Amino acid sequence: MTQVRNFISDNFRTIIIIVSFVVTLYVQHVSNTEHINELTRRCQTLELKVQDQYERIDAIKLDKAVFEATMTQFTSLQTDIREMREDIKELLKHNNR
Repeated sequence: MTQVRNFISDNFRTIIIIVSFVVTLYVQHVSNTEHINELTRRCQTLELKVQDQYERIDAIKLDKAVFEATMTQFTSLQTDIREMREDIKELLKHNNR
């Protein structure tokens, strides 16, 4: 027991430095782990926002495709109506003679 006491008293400064170093390493580890967890949460939040933006872009693309299809149908209907007008005019001309 006296040997241990003598060892501690002779190396007290070194022991304190080592214990302080170990405690500092532990505190840094805990701090870094919390920082990593915070960054992970932020990353997950950003991934959710990105996914939401992709879904909105897909909805816009779908709306654009529907609009283009509707415009194509309108063009087709417009052409059909013009042909019908021409046919009606021709029929009216033949009936008036």
